[in-house]
Amino acid sequence: MGKVLRVLIVLILVIGAGALFLEFQISGMREALVGRAHKFEEGVKRVAGTLEAQPPVEMPARSLPERDISPVTAVENPNPDRKTFWSTYPFQLEQDNLKPLDYNTDAMARQLRQYYLEEIDTVKNKPVRVRDPRDPRKYSTSGKGTLQEALDNLFARAKAQNETLNTTRAQLKKTAEELVDLINEFNRLKQSSRADKKLIEELRAEITRLTGVVAEREAKISKLEATIKDLEIEEARLKDEIVKLKETIISHETTIKAQAKEIERLREPGIGAIKKDSEIARNLENVLTPGDKGKVVAHDDKLKFVVVELSPVFMKELLGENQSQGLPQIEMMIRRPGLKSAAGDFVTRIRLRQVVRDQGLVVADVLIDWQQHPLETGDVVYF
Repeated sequence: MGKVLRVLIVLILVIGAGALFLEFQISGMREALVGRAHKFEEGVKRVAGTLEAQPPVEMPARSLPERDISPVTAVENPNPDRKTFWSTYPFQLEQDNLKPLDYNTDAMARQLRQYYLEEIDTVKNKPVRVRDPRDPRKYSTSGKGTLQEALDNLFARAKAQNETLNTTRAQLKKTAEELVDLINEFNRLKQSSRADKKLIEELRAEITRLTGVVAEREAKISKLEATIKDLEIEEARLKDEIVKLKETIISHETTIKAQAKEIERLREPGIGAIKKDSEIARNLENVLTPGDKGKVVAHDDKLKFVVVELSPVFMKELLGENQSQGLPQIEMMIRRPGLKSAAGDFVTRIRLRQVVRDQGLVVADVLIDWQQHPLETGDVVYF
């Protein structure tokens, strides 16, 4: 019996020593679990404070101006095409200062420590753990008032806020694209406005110039109107003079008839004078220097005449130093530089007919028998 007691005492001492060792081990683990639980609780409260308790409330669309996307033209357009940007814009995303989750209450602190689902036992009048309906051997860890409920609510709000964040990011991308389009269009319109402003300034300068021209023309018109009035007075005077001249003409009809008879008598000597002029023209052709003498300034292919501008030197050769002599009806030729044909650059031959002394111009007949090509302004007249 004494041996048995000694064995039992030794066994109890060994068990006590083991229990003491386990106590030290469990004490350290308990402190770690308690510290971990406190850290977890504080972390959940801090995370909850960053999450919105309720999603943003749906807001009606505001009546905002849409961007005009019709091209800019000179035609007025009271109903331009507009981009429907605001019709799909989520205005609820602009809500700010939404109330966050409040996990800093005593009730929430107790719930965060409530691992098992408990119910009040009416018989014992105290809370008791509820069995898990899926596994009656275990206690339920989810349900109203449990840590799992608080975590589920926290996760649901975090998920909803993440969806709101993704929606905001997508809307920010669309807004950025719209802003880039708007900036590009603004830059293009600004560049176009600079060009338009430059054109406006040029047009204003042109308007100022034309205003001066109009004023000058109006002054000339006033002078011309005064001249017209003077001419009307002169016209009336000339009409009176014409009446008087008609009377004089009637009184001299007898004299004219007598002079007509005298002309008939002198006709034969006139033919002799014409022949004399022809001989002078032929002699003058032998005296004139050859070469280019002028150019064609006008012509009429139907009536077969041409207006030529002769050099001052050649005009003196034809009409004398003072250009007071009569125009000899000599023949000259016309060529066109660069013309290539069977006749070379020769165009036609002309005969001088009438001179306009103050302008250095001579009217000539086109000799159709010599014409090779139609006349053109600028053709060279040579002798």
